[in-house]
Amino acid sequence: MKLIAPAFILGLSLFAFFGCKSSEGQPYHKQTEYKWSQNACGAFSSAYFLAETGQISGSQVVKTAKDIYSRIIFDPQAGFGEYSDPFKIVKEMSRYAASSTFKMNLSNPQTGGEKLMSLFAKAMGTNEIEDIKDIESALKKGEYVIEVVSPVEVVNLVNPMQNPLHYVLTYWKGDTLYTLDPGRGLEEPRSNFIDGTTTRWSFCNCGIFLSL
Repeated sequence: MKLIAPAFILGLSLFAFFGCKSSEGQPYHKQTEYKWSQNACGAFSSAYFLAETGQISGSQVVKTAKDIYSRIIFDPQAGFGEYSDPFKIVKEMSRYAASSTFKMNLSNPQTGGEKLMSLFAKAMGTNEIEDIKDIESALKKGEYVIEVVSPVEVVNLVNPMQNPLHYVLTYWKGDTLYTLDPGRGLEEPRSNFIDGTTTRWSFCNCGIFLSL
């Protein structure tokens, strides 16, 4: 799905019809294109965190995501459309986690995704950011991150508002990083999205870090 400027889409799923549904566990219910949930990947990632940590059942994911979505949409005056505001997610998830913090590679962005999010952070005019090197080194065992990724390999830095972005939930299982994609409702090794086994994302090395 293409973006319409000036909307800065943080909730787009490119995989809305992939996978199956389950009432209690993975694969969880997922976003559906052309429905209210098509832009709600931030809310679904939040609900997945609650399900994975036993705060809700798998059957409550859709209801919970819809409820969260109503509270984390960008303010209309921001001009970003009805998508998830990462700093509203930080505030929302502080209700369910001991710590909820937005972290990103702010001081030394290297990839297109990192540079894109640096531009976004400046546009938002916020100082509520903790500087990190990357997700792998910053995320502790037992923590979760509602991670921001770009579902396209090459981002448009000339017209940054015309990039699709997506929220996913990332966490450690043993020594392997796994990612729960709201477009699938099913976890896969995070590396699958780097080597192209599943698809290929441009990682932004940023997200909402959650600890219990």
